[in-house]
Amino acid sequence: MLYYRLIRPFARIAIRTFYKKIYLTGRENIPTDKPVIFALNHPTAFVEPCILATTLDTELHFLVRGDFFRKSLHNNLLRGFGCLPVFRMKDGGYENIKNNFETFQVTYQTLGRGEPIVILAEGTTVHEKRLRPLKKGTARLAFGTTETQGAEIDVHIVPVGVNYTYADQFRSEVMIDMGKPIRARDFWATYQENNAKGIKELTDELRSRLEERIVIIEEETDEDFVEKQLVLSRNGKPQPVLPVLSKKGSRLKAEKRISEAINKMPAAEKAERKAATNAYFFQLKKLNISDLGLVNVGDFGLGAYLHLLFGLIPFCIGYLVNFPPAFLTGYIGREKIKDIEFRAPVMITVSIAAFLLWYLFLFLLAPFVGGPSLVIKVIILLLSPPLGYFALLYREYFLRFRAAKKAGKTDAAVREELLQKRRKILV
Repeated sequence: MLYYRLIRPFARIAIRTFYKKIYLTGRENIPTDKPVIFALNHPTAFVEPCILATTLDTELHFLVRGDFFRKSLHNNLLRGFGCLPVFRMKDGGYENIKNNFETFQVTYQTLGRGEPIVILAEGTTVHEKRLRPLKKGTARLAFGTTETQGAEIDVHIVPVGVNYTYADQFRSEVMIDMGKPIRARDFWATYQENNAKGIKELTDELRSRLEERIVIIEEETDEDFVEKQLVLSRNGKPQPVLPVLSKKGSRLKAEKRISEAINKMPAAEKAERKAATNAYFFQLKKLNISDLGLVNVGDFGLGAYLHLLFGLIPFCIGYLVNFPPAFLTGYIGREKIKDIEFRAPVMITVSIAAFLLWYLFLFLLAPFVGGPSLVIKVIILLLSPPLGYFALLYREYFLRFRAAKKAGKTDAAVREELLQKRRKILV
């Protein structure tokens, strides 16, 4: 998997720049001496497997929609990244479905060698905070491996819950939780007696364990209410930006607690809280301030002004040097990608290519531009990526600072009234 090894370092940088924070918990549940299937939910188009590939040390293989392999160039690239096609009826009818036999045989052999497989257990991509019906493919893959590679093969399925604050938005957050593995061998006897029953029982167990690690909003009519409550929770519990990859599970626990509380809330209480929450946010909008600014009033003193002052020059350099590829990536994401499930993966892919080409262009251009020596130009070029990241952090800090100062100009009595309302509406 040559492409996998070459691209992974750049993908790691791109993903950890696109997302402000990645919470990865439960890594200790991954068996180290067993064939492993990572079974994920699927809220975006292929970002979840990429995050795993750039955070886990071992090389992964992926089962991917067959229609992505139609063109020979795409086919060669994807296979170079360890991807194998799984065709559906709508990807070309029965003729292509027959091609799955080859994929499954390769997958069984891969697991037989102890190399991990990533499968997107829902089979379809929909950006929503709930778990859709699981396909039978995960169970069939586990049992098929046992049938073809020998009964001594002890396949373990690790349920991986993937949650986003806003999956399609730049500088949002990801929460990934890995549960204790499911042993396919525990369902083998049932499968031998009745294939369908064995597959169903294993699939039901996988669903149960995935639900434990996913933020689920049961009613679509509650989505706006839950999101507003999640915003209140996030603003009230700021997390340190660095390191980007965190092993803490507190963020996911907080978000699950809120969604579960609202799912169980009596209808009358829910209606009352929903109305109060909407009224609070409406009042903020009317005053032209934000909840983030309100809770940060008083947190930015003289030190904040000094930070902004001393960071202004490196911010300007980082912003200007990295502007062309950043603008191109943002433009394509905003204007060209209409399906939000595909926005993040396309932007991440474009950013890798755009920034690499841009830095190569600057490197080749440096000898022909007058001014400082070539050595100094190369040093400046090497500093461009970290300065670009600094510019991101500086901008985010400035936006929080500005929001707090804006809210601080509101009458003190009004602010106190809003804070009291805020405390009352918190779930």
